[in-house]
Amino acid sequence: MRLLVLAAGIGSRFGGVKQVAGVGPHGETLLEYSLFDALRSGFDHIVFLIRPEIEEDFRTNILARLPASVPYSFAYQTSESLLGGEARARLGESGRTKPWGTGHALLCAREQLEHAGPFAVANADDFYGLLGFKKVGARLSSNPGEFCFPGYRLDDVVPESGPVSRAICSIDAQGYLEEIVEHKRVWREDGHLLSRREGGIVELSPEAVVSMNLWGFNTSIFDCADRLWKDFLSDPANFESREFFLPEIVESMMREKTIRVKMLPASAQSFGLTNPGDLRETRRRISGLVLQGAYPSPLWERA
Repeated sequence: MRLLVLAAGIGSRFGGVKQVAGVGPHGETLLEYSLFDALRSGFDHIVFLIRPEIEEDFRTNILARLPASVPYSFAYQTSESLLGGEARARLGESGRTKPWGTGHALLCAREQLEHAGPFAVANADDFYGLLGFKKVGARLSSNPGEFCFPGYRLDDVVPESGPVSRAICSIDAQGYLEEIVEHKRVWREDGHLLSRREGGIVELSPEAVVSMNLWGFNTSIFDCADRLWKDFLSDPANFESREFFLPEIVESMMREKTIRVKMLPASAQSFGLTNPGDLRETRRRISGLVLQGAYPSPLWERA
């Protein structure tokens, strides 16, 4: 099984290239802990989706530490990737610099994935824990015809300070996904979990199920993604700042009843690098996991 790592983000809220920020005792990045967990969960090839301009930093700060035995390949995402002539002209007129989003990222890696069987997708700047990768790996092996994702409790995935974006999921009685609602700004205040919506501020349940963008897919996703991407580009309004997201593809396939998506409970804390203040907290959490023996230090032994 392959793991696609989405590592092309620009880190606008974080204020830098968070993919290469050191969080471990020996400078290990958050991504490396996910790779360590993925490799011991049955994933055997890593596809790194990056921007060309961060490749040198990526090789120096991450790949130089990985064991030589870990197979990997690169895919690249730029603002002009997968755009035809008309769309490129429209892009130039819009002056857009914002990335196109995770759905576009998936399509940029299509060549490395579409003939390799079921695969997983994960963010480079989130920590998922071993359980999440183990459950996705096991489900892909036993049920390759379905999509899946580990579901986290909202209370386990919102930092003590600062707002984050979280995808709240509705799950049916059989444990399958019914709906995803993206909450762009979720934060803690006086013991409550709050979200700013169009109608005002709403309180969210700490037990709400959240997708942290760790997905198990099969190759049926690509044809739908390609069709929706072309639809997305056909609307000039989307060239201003709108992004094309993975959950939109998943929801479209669910509506068309071409796929079912199994939620896999993952009762573990997930955290990541979104705001500048997250770096200190992430280092503290990783240090605690190392002290508990969950991860060796240094993380890798070159082989």
